[in-house]
Amino acid sequence: MSDIKIYVAAHKRFEVSKRLTPAYQLLQVGSEGREPLGFLRDNEGDHISEKNASYCELTGLYWIWKNTTSDVVGLCHYRRYFSSRLLDRELHQLLTEPQIERIMKKYDVILPRRVDLGRQTVRTHYAAAHYEKDLDTTRRAIAALYPDYLPAFDDVMGMHRTYQCNMFIMPRELMNAYCKWLFDVLSYVEENTDISEYDAVQRRVFGYLGERLLHVWVHHRQLRVCEKWFASTEMTVKKIAQTLLDRVKKKK
Repeated sequence: MSDIKIYVAAHKRFEVSKRLTPAYQLLQVGSEGREPLGFLRDNEGDHISEKNASYCELTGLYWIWKNTTSDVVGLCHYRRYFSSRLLDRELHQLLTEPQIERIMKKYDVILPRRVDLGRQTVRTHYAAAHYEKDLDTTRRAIAALYPDYLPAFDDVMGMHRTYQCNMFIMPRELMNAYCKWLFDVLSYVEENTDISEYDAVQRRVFGYLGERLLHVWVHHRQLRVCEKWFASTEMTVKKIAQTLLDRVKKKK
């Protein structure tokens, strides 16, 4: 069996499910200057932990890229995990190592099921909540660094369904390639974006962009994607109903 590690990004203490197997490694993100939580910390070795306020869980991804060696690598969230069903607060259907091993024989990457944006596109959905100019800067970054990815970027910006949450499971060699591309692009955007006047929410810009860029990278490479539910430990039937209602409203 391959050496599989799924890193669970967390910035605070939380109730750890007893169903998490040893493959699931707790990783404290944004740990630079903060009290240790007893998890792995993203400020050891080669890191960008101090950028967590704007990179979100991607500081954890950078640390994984630079400081770990497992054959298959995943990233999830302390509230969100890959599961075989949506409503799985207790993680009864949490993806296990044998399941991941079988999936990796047929697919290149495991991603959360795409979110339906209704009548909105990826671009208009982003622009409604954040600064659209940051997408323009991202496009310029890709044009300057990886111009062959421009068609994929433009395709994804016009789509009505997309991947969210910066969650994935993929082989090490693919993750290495993804991280090199991702952090090259984000570094360019960071160098060309003034976020000094952004509030705390908008300051998370590079984490938000990372969600869209994962879709761009996968689309360009035409990877074989296995989509799985992401189960939220905070998800309830009421919340699911409200989410579905919101999506229906977007389509009108």
